[in-house]
Amino acid sequence: MKTNNSVENTSKNLEETNISDDVKELREEKRRSRKDKIRERRIESKKWVRESSFFAKVKKAMPFSKVIGKIFMIYLFTVLFTGFLLMIPGIISVSGSEYNWDYISGIFNASAALSDTGIVTAPVWSTYTFWGQLILLILFQLGGIGVLTIKITLLIMLNKKISVNDQITAQTERGGIALSNTTEMIKDAFVFLIIVEIIGSFVLFFGFYFIEVDHDSLMQDGKAIGQSPFRNFEMSLWFSIFHSVSAVNNAGMDIFSDNSLQGYNTNPYGYSIQSVFLIQWVIGGLGYPTYHDVKKKIRAMKTGEHVQFSLFTKLNFTVYSALFFIGPLLVFFTELSSGQDSNILYTHNISDGVDTVTAVSWHKGLFDIVFNVSASRNSGFTTIDIRSMNEGSRVVLSTLMFIGSAPSSTAGGIRTTTFAILLILCWSVIRNKKSVSAFSKTIPQDTVRKSMAVFVVSMILSVSMIFIIYVDSYTQAMAEGFDMTDIMVLVFSAFGTVGFSPYNTHIITSFGMASKFALIITMFIGQLGISNTLLAFVKPSSKERFKYLEQDVMIG
Repeated sequence: MKTNNSVENTSKNLEETNISDDVKELREEKRRSRKDKIRERRIESKKWVRESSFFAKVKKAMPFSKVIGKIFMIYLFTVLFTGFLLMIPGIISVSGSEYNWDYISGIFNASAALSDTGIVTAPVWSTYTFWGQLILLILFQLGGIGVLTIKITLLIMLNKKISVNDQITAQTERGGIALSNTTEMIKDAFVFLIIVEIIGSFVLFFGFYFIEVDHDSLMQDGKAIGQSPFRNFEMSLWFSIFHSVSAVNNAGMDIFSDNSLQGYNTNPYGYSIQSVFLIQWVIGGLGYPTYHDVKKKIRAMKTGEHVQFSLFTKLNFTVYSALFFIGPLLVFFTELSSGQDSNILYTHNISDGVDTVTAVSWHKGLFDIVFNVSASRNSGFTTIDIRSMNEGSRVVLSTLMFIGSAPSSTAGGIRTTTFAILLILCWSVIRNKKSVSAFSKTIPQDTVRKSMAVFVVSMILSVSMIFIIYVDSYTQAMAEGFDMTDIMVLVFSAFGTVGFSPYNTHIITSFGMASKFALIITMFIGQLGISNTLLAFVKPSSKERFKYLEQDVMIG
């Protein structure tokens, strides 16, 4: 009996234990479920707060894709913030106060610096103090190399992980086709361009310190319109740094004078300074993928391997080289057709009502044409007055500015590869070929379609901006013998982020508000690129479930 009772008691205890364990488990589950519900409510409330916030509503309302929208907002914020800095005392010099500075002027010059354009509303050398010039230098360094490029390079230096989102964004801003090599490409390009800037600064320092500037180019009507770093150590050092960074990034900004580099165009030794500028902006305009391909080629040659250049590099280098030679030839023939009326091939000295015409030396005429025509696709530095060229030459310059340089480079325009694809497309149509191919490679139809869209939108944008400036600032734009060609040069210069301006800073300052905003928008779009600007207003869409019946249309 005792045994049976003990067994019964044991079983009862086990049952009670199991029941208590079950109760505990139920209580624990309830507790967990309550915690989960509380956590979910908190997450939902935080999500609701984020989605209902002002910035979330603004972000949702804007028709940006995620990646391009991020780049767009970074550039926009940078311009708005630095535009404010460029209008405060201490940044503007005393002599710059005569320009009646306002926020629009600050935004305009910040946009010109960040877009590496160089069209400004006042001379940089006299308007800004050292700190103002430093802000501009930082801006065109950011604009040329790329904001995300600098961020990724810093993360690499700090041995930090780079997120996929940052890689995608940087690839869109300055990278190539493949995401896998974006980080390496950006790092190589950043290091290479910084080395070019340092070497250029070193060489330019000796040029500025030892080569004298033509003093006649620094004076106008008894008033100083420039400054000379000759035999001035501190000025030569700052000039070398500022202009080396400006040249590599194709910014076109200078702190010499109102006449850019014209002071170094009379001294024969000035050609050495011009040569450094030319080499630097050509390197800056070749594009990040080209640097990466060249590095891979050099590395392969050392190891005995065979590596081919990418189609990008082949197209880019072919078009870039062709335009480098064809552009000066076209300008030479247009100037030659003017005979002795050409201000590039002949000098005119009027004394006692008599115009004495003298032909310039062949080497001066050659260098003037090569330097300034090459600058029209990249930098915007000039050694002659652009308005001294005839209308035919200015049309050629406008065309070159419209084409621009390589994608993923420090320059603007529709880009060399876009121009190359359009030419190949025309040739394919003439030969009745359905595919577009080059160098034994077929270019995807989607890329061809985008190239056509880039060209058409670029033309519409440029023509629209020319019309806006003509209507809004007719009196100022047409003052002192200016014509429609000058407006065209100005707009294509803004779109190509070049910086050629037939107008002096006082006339640009007097432009209407609509004209200034038109130039700001053009510079902004020119810096981001039309393809990125098109994508910036395109959110991911669902696949087409159907398409309409096809019907042919007669064309010209």
